[in-house]
Amino acid sequence: MRSRPPLRVSVTRHEEKEHKLQEFLSQHISRLQPGGDRAHLAHLLLVARSLDSPVVKAITALADEIAAAGLGARVILAHVDREPAPEDWGRGLAFTYEIRWARHPRLVEAHEQLVLGPETCWIGDCMRRDPGKCDAYESYVEDCGEAAGCAAVSFERLWHASQPLVSRTALRGGGIGPGPMPVIEAAPQPTVGTRH
Repeated sequence: MRSRPPLRVSVTRHEEKEHKLQEFLSQHISRLQPGGDRAHLAHLLLVARSLDSPVVKAITALADEIAAAGLGARVILAHVDREPAPEDWGRGLAFTYEIRWARHPRLVEAHEQLVLGPETCWIGDCMRRDPGKCDAYESYVEDCGEAAGCAAVSFERLWHASQPLVSRTALRGGGIGPGPMPVIEAAPQPTVGTRH
């Protein structure tokens, strides 16, 4: 029986959160470079409070590395009424991305998340807490297919229930153009019921 690796759970000061996320993402990307393991997702799967969230800022800061690794991003936002507007956010990014808005108000009870691969993800604080005003809970998960798989399935379910906002496809010259992205369908999950 394989033992489950411990989760790296921490409480992070809001000033340090973006830097820690950049470091986590950078380490993942470095393993995808030539000679690294390519058995990973083609897109980063991200659920965030808004485009001002530290996890979105971390992805923006590593845009060149993400593009060089051949990755794209699929982003679900809880709030889109803040700056920058989703249409303006990625104009300078060289990777393919798509943004959707989860309009349902109960989403603020969910946690932010970033799925990097089939065994790697980050789970952040719930979206009702403003990360700029408080320290945050977060969990860095590596080598755990169960946690990353559950995060990916919940992302896909939320993705299908969210409203499309922006879709940009990376062009060969390094620019971004409009266009649809391939969507990975979530496998149907069995439901349990009783008959009375």
